[in-house]
Amino acid sequence: MGCFKNWVRMLVMKGRQKRLHIIGLALLIIMIGTGAGLSLETKSVAVQLEGQTITANTFKTTVGEVLNELGVSVGPGDIVKPGLDTVLNYNQSVQVFKVFPVAVLADGKQIEISTTATSVEEALRLAGVEVGPLDRVNPAGDTQIEGSTTIQVVRVAQKMIYQTESIPAAIERTADNTLERGIQRTVNQGSAGIGRQTIMVSYEDGKEVNREVIKSEIIKSPINKIVAAGVLTSVSRGGNRIDFQRAIEVRASAYSYSAGSITSTGQKVKVGGIAVDPKVIAYGTRVYVEGYGYATANDCGGAIKDNKIDIFFESDKECKKWGVKKVKLYVLE
Repeated sequence: MGCFKNWVRMLVMKGRQKRLHIIGLALLIIMIGTGAGLSLETKSVAVQLEGQTITANTFKTTVGEVLNELGVSVGPGDIVKPGLDTVLNYNQSVQVFKVFPVAVLADGKQIEISTTATSVEEALRLAGVEVGPLDRVNPAGDTQIEGSTTIQVVRVAQKMIYQTESIPAAIERTADNTLERGIQRTVNQGSAGIGRQTIMVSYEDGKEVNREVIKSEIIKSPINKIVAAGVLTSVSRGGNRIDFQRAIEVRASAYSYSAGSITSTGQKVKVGGIAVDPKVIAYGTRVYVEGYGYATANDCGGAIKDNKIDIFFESDKECKKWGVKKVKLYVLE
């Protein structure tokens, strides 16, 4: 009886072991099946590249593998987010930032760099170019660049300079009842003043581009020139009163028949005839010449210009005696 019980107990134990083995095998099969199902499940991927979005369903497991599958090359300097070794999620977003060339023109040089999308300010930092407070950058520093770009840096400098200039004296005219009309005398020569300007000079890349007057001031005030103008219209000469329109101070020389016998107006030369500059005294004008007397302007000469006259005498002796004099000529009414 005892032997029979032992035999039954052994059969029961063997049955239990067999059932456990079967259960474990079943669990292993389930786990392998589940794993296989995971590895074979597709994942949705969206790749953002240069403003475009590429979508795909893939069995790949990492970002790098799916990019390779899509033919997206990743070169030195390119940035991939998330990284190439990142395991894909079921709905994965991937960003690829490609590098591009940027040329920086500054200080007469061109600096080439490669960068991904960034700001102009950052690109300048990468190029090692410092920008001063007055410098002008084109495009502006806060501009975002996303492709091949040329950045120009214009060096701007300013310098203050001072310039002095002469301020001409104004002419102040006064009436003088001791002088004939037409005659003027300088009472006070006056003097020029001195002015100073403060000027801001602007330079771009070493070349002057603008000047702006910041301040103007007078260092020395000018002194007016005072000129007295005559008002008399009549004088007494040789006991006679002479009424006139104006008086002229002239340089008077003399000539005689040796210079010719016919005047430029076609008249015969004679005492009382004078040669004048017709632009100053018109032909036919009656005048009174101090030291000579009454005369008529009826001739001219090559050397008679402006306030010069030539008066006629009968003989060379009289001409020599007269010589050359400064006298007043009165244009009669």
